[in-house]
Amino acid sequence: METNIEEISQVKRRIDVEIEAEEVNKKLDQAYREVSKRVKVKGFRPGKVPRRILEQYYSKQILSDVKSDLIEKSFSKVIEETKLFPLGRPSLEDGAIRPGESFKYTIHMEVKPDFQLKDYMGIPVEKEILNVSEDDVDKKLEEIREAHANLTSITEHREIQDADHVIIDYEGFWNEKPLKDVKGQDSLIHVGSKGFYPEVESGMVGLKKGAGKNIEIDFKEDFHDKRLAGKRVTFSITIKDIKNKELPELNDDFAKGLGSDIKSFSDLRMRVKEDITRQEERRIDRELKKRLLRKITGSVDFELPEIAVENEIERSIAMIKQNFLVRGAQFESAGISEEKMREDFRKGAEEKVKENLVLSKIADLENIGIEEHEIREGFQKLAAETGRDLATLQRYYEENNLVDSFKNQLLVEKILNHCVQGANITQVKEIPRESQEDRKEP
Repeated sequence: METNIEEISQVKRRIDVEIEAEEVNKKLDQAYREVSKRVKVKGFRPGKVPRRILEQYYSKQILSDVKSDLIEKSFSKVIEETKLFPLGRPSLEDGAIRPGESFKYTIHMEVKPDFQLKDYMGIPVEKEILNVSEDDVDKKLEEIREAHANLTSITEHREIQDADHVIIDYEGFWNEKPLKDVKGQDSLIHVGSKGFYPEVESGMVGLKKGAGKNIEIDFKEDFHDKRLAGKRVTFSITIKDIKNKELPELNDDFAKGLGSDIKSFSDLRMRVKEDITRQEERRIDRELKKRLLRKITGSVDFELPEIAVENEIERSIAMIKQNFLVRGAQFESAGISEEKMREDFRKGAEEKVKENLVLSKIADLENIGIEEHEIREGFQKLAAETGRDLATLQRYYEENNLVDSFKNQLLVEKILNHCVQGANITQVKEIPRESQEDRKEP
């Protein structure tokens, strides 16, 4: 077997493979002997059917089988000999199998780009100083208070006001025909929150319980819900109830009701401050690593494997679709263009792939890996943070084939921690929001 490697680009390789005629003939002879033993041809004993007769009836299938067998068995040898490891499934070009002739085929594959990474340690980067104020604690306590508020139906026969909570039935119509899935029963709407259709919310102000109303909305062409985009839609609504929010008092009794381990309001306040502090520590650490990684990836340029980018886009779309299913909805019925999503996700996918390749390069250069004890410790930490049983958590990851993904998360964190330890960090009171880009987890 002979191979010839052609470097098309940093990530694309063409490998021409040629298998000698002697090997081809050997495989064909073996295949015909096996077929001769199995088939029954009138006038011939099993195993004694002449080759020319077998070729008349079975040559097409035999040639196809021999070709597949030659490719399958030689491919692994090609990968081993060339030391090239394909990203994703390679594509093949092959010719015909002919007795007495060598067999040639071509492998097209994408591989990891080979690039030089220098000066990734000692990079200057800013880190926010941890600052949790009493105002932050007060704000969080108010959120807890809001979460434990009671909604009670108003007794007075008054009109809907801004900030009321209203129970409605609604249905959307276009050209006097109902729109699929644009309807709801006993829907709770917070008037003025813009959590529903803002025009419908404002159109309810002044109505009383039991009233009905048709509200027309002209949706813009670029509205995110393609079912409504560019349409004049009539929402037929019925007011079923008007509710008022009653907030509990922030006192010892309220605090005790939140958990048996909380004894007083001052205890609750302390717990809230501790929680905010932990969250801020994680946020500051996460954003520090993001900024550092962006500086490292920005210092090097190389071609990205398209198959890795496409896989990252597919992963993002799959997550969106899964979120729809969790909410009991269908992605297809939401009117979202998958093609547009692919365009929107491409830049982020390219950044993610580049970051992964840079991290992998650092791991190779620094000989960073994950040991079995680190995986066990990682599961123990996750169980403690989520309050789940360790054995149950591990079994869930194993049964859903998530252990490798979890291991990779631990590896990424270990690599980033290593880079942070070697970075030139400057403590600053605050980092301008435009420099943060976003505060969401990657």
